Amino acid sequence: MRCSAHVGEGGTKRRVRATWRTQSTQMCASALVHVGYTEHMINEALLAQARQMADEQFRPNAERADQGDIHGQVGDNVRALAQAGYFGLGIGTQYGGLGADETTRREFTELMASACGVTAFVQQQMHAGGGFVGNGRSDALKAQMLPQFASGQTLCGVAFSHLRRPGPPMLRAEPVPGGYTVNGVAPWVSGWALMDSLILGAALPSGDHLFAYVPKAGLAGEITAGSRIPLAVMNASDTVEVTFTDLFIPDELALYERGAEALKRSDYCSISGHVFLPLGCARGSIHYLRGLAEKRGQEAFAEAAEALAQEVDECRRDALAWSGACADLPGYKEHALQARASAIVLAVRAAHAAVTATGGSAHLLSQPPQRLLREAIFYTTTAQTRDVQSATLDLLLSPDCWHQE
Repeated sequence: MRCSAHVGEGGTKRRVRATWRTQSTQMCASALVHVGYTEHMINEALLAQARQMADEQFRPNAERADQGDIHGQVGDNVRALAQAGYFGLGIGTQYGGLGADETTRREFTELMASACGVTAFVQQQMHAGGGFVGNGRSDALKAQMLPQFASGQTLCGVAFSHLRRPGPPMLRAEPVPGGYTVNGVAPWVSGWALMDSLILGAALPSGDHLFAYVPKAGLAGEITAGSRIPLAVMNASDTVEVTFTDLFIPDELALYERGAEALKRSDYCSISGHVFLPLGCARGSIHYLRGLAEKRGQEAFAEAAEALAQEVDECRRDALAWSGACADLPGYKEHALQARASAIVLAVRAAHAAVTATGGSAHLLSQPPQRLLREAIFYTTTAQTRDVQSATLDLLLSPDCWHQE
């Protein structure tokens, strides 16, 4: 969305911004009425252990995780979450999961991102398996795998982001008797060394998409992972390119086929659903600023932290108000993109504030601000679509147009 606030000057510009914000609030209220939204309390009992792990294990060792590899601190963190049952947050209790509500799951995401970005990113990749298998057509596969996901016995990653790329499909699935044969490359698969299986997406000859559950064991000839891709951020996520050569997927492991438009629809309904990693990153910077304010006796740092915290709360409310449940309501796209872009830019601003308050030592690898800023930049492109890209650029070029003075 291109904001028109810059056409005026002085008081006119302020009135444009104030009017826009008022209309936004009214629209959000209308959306809440239409979808029957009520603010749910976070299930703190479910998250008590996660908060303890974040405070005592993840945050104090975040720089070590960031600079290590997946076999070190990151692997330890992910296994701790698995043993505590947190990969069952979104899995129903009938399958041994925690059956957490959406508000609690989103708070968990923010909590993880506030403590250690690479841990948050890797573990999030391994939450998706439960949703895909749970929505699949095989009740037998659900009964077999969902309890294993929930208990952390089996870690399941994802490999389907390539389906969003323009041009010829990078990974193709051909129907054959008894199943499908898959050939091609998945160029971006994270958490490879930790995962036992993955959700694979491939293009069918019809142009539709196949999603399947693929165990890694015993498929060394058909599945080949390259070396870790060197990254400036999330380098410890063990992100690799994976080549599939005549991989046979039996019908019983095929979850479903979907038209290509279904993925676009999913992305459209998830515009504001991706704000919680960057908001968590912003919370990590706020936590750091508060600690620095106390350590140095700087009231200005504390004031900056409180102002940023208020923005995080406002952005979260907007994202929840304009969730995918509102996708067919007037104004959804505009306001969902506003929430998404705001979260992205807010994460960068909060991390930049942490760098500014720290001074030159912020550039030391032993200090959190440089890590938080790199993580914030990473979330700029996470699940990025053309619309999200455009909205983010608009906000970066017109940083005052979405704020009331």
